[in-house]
Amino acid sequence: MNLAGRLLGTLIIATGVSSIAAAQKNPYRTYTEEKFVQNMQSASRNYGAVASFIGKSDYEPAKAQLTRAREQLAITVQYWRDVNKPDAVTMLREALKRMDDLDAALSKTPVDPAALRDVSTRINTACEACHRVYREQDPATKAYRVKSGSIR
Repeated sequence: MNLAGRLLGTLIIATGVSSIAAAQKNPYRTYTEEKFVQNMQSASRNYGAVASFIGKSDYEPAKAQLTRAREQLAITVQYWRDVNKPDAVTMLREALKRMDDLDAALSKTPVDPAALRDVSTRINTACEACHRVYREQDPATKAYRVKSGSIR
């Protein structure tokens, strides 16, 4: 085999090995802890706006803001899967289910404020369950972060 043939063969093998390595290390799965924290902060801000709109009986903007909060929260499932925390995935799904319940309560005509309070309480309970295990609040900044030692 001549030099060009060997180089071509080496290139083909290297490309194949590189493709296998790339498939094993999915380049789209780059959901870091930093990105997780950003999504949680965004979800929190959006859900805070939901509570504010509900407090003013302004239900249409509350529904729109809830959609965004739910979207931001749902994205975090990738983080919990990547760090192999199925209990956190279960808690996340509970919070998302309660957000769906809130969306349904906001969609009723007329809206029942007591039902909104009840569902909102269940959302808070679901969030707090996860926070107790996996999140801690910085005493100085009041920002939440992943609890030391809870991951890995």
